[in-house]
Amino acid sequence: MFSDWVKLARLPNAVTAGMGVWLGHACLPGPLAWKAAALGSAAMALLAAAGNMQNDVLDLQVDRINRPDRPLPSGRVGRGSALAAAIALYILAVLIAFTLGRSEGLLTFEMGLLLWLYNRKLKALPLWGNLAVAVLCALAVYLPELGRWPDYTAIPVLFAFLTTLAREVAKDAEDVAGDRANGYQTLPIRFGETAAKGVTAAACVLVLLMLPLPWLHLGYHAGYPVLAALGPLPLLAIILAALKRPGTDWHAVQKRLKWTMLAGMLAIVAGVLG
Repeated sequence: MFSDWVKLARLPNAVTAGMGVWLGHACLPGPLAWKAAALGSAAMALLAAAGNMQNDVLDLQVDRINRPDRPLPSGRVGRGSALAAAIALYILAVLIAFTLGRSEGLLTFEMGLLLWLYNRKLKALPLWGNLAVAVLCALAVYLPELGRWPDYTAIPVLFAFLTTLAREVAKDAEDVAGDRANGYQTLPIRFGETAAKGVTAAACVLVLLMLPLPWLHLGYHAGYPVLAALGPLPLLAIILAALKRPGTDWHAVQKRLKWTMLAGMLAIVAGVLG
């Protein structure tokens, strides 16, 4: 069914990856480059969808424990079909990126290699997999300023990196049962839940400290501090409070981090376009 392919691609997450490119373009001075933004966004969304599909193919045994209702472990989509679709989307993402220029195409190809390596090796290692995904999300925001020092995208790039890092660690903490059964050595498995809480909290605190910078030092419009105070600020406070409690609900933490990303994007757009 089509809905199973949507779940396999994790369409909301893929769309969020594509939105990072639009965010980067919005931060640049001058008129928005609509065509470049649309093509770059499509390339990043397809790349993310490809990685998600490949991840589910390789994590089939893990998902039989962690997420048995997903399309592959439930048998609703075949493993071979999912792998073929992932390869096709990887190729299509790179081809679209090359329409933007040689540098954009090469960067997307390298991002694809990193994503492939993450799925094959890095996700099973403590912190390395988390850092890889955080770098990929940050590069999507930087793509519009590729080839230049990130004068306009530096703060959004750091926001993307830190919130993604925190969410990836939280997801690992949520998935300990299946990951341990598959022999993974993620951060919470190798060093314990306390270490996972420490890394997640540190990333969240850094984001909190950086929240005023776009308004105070980059001249963002008043819409930014208003939306930042209404969205990311309370969400991060709730997350930090949850991390202090024993028996942390990691599913709730990683979901709130996802909403923090989206709320942060909205605040930045309001700040640069308001």
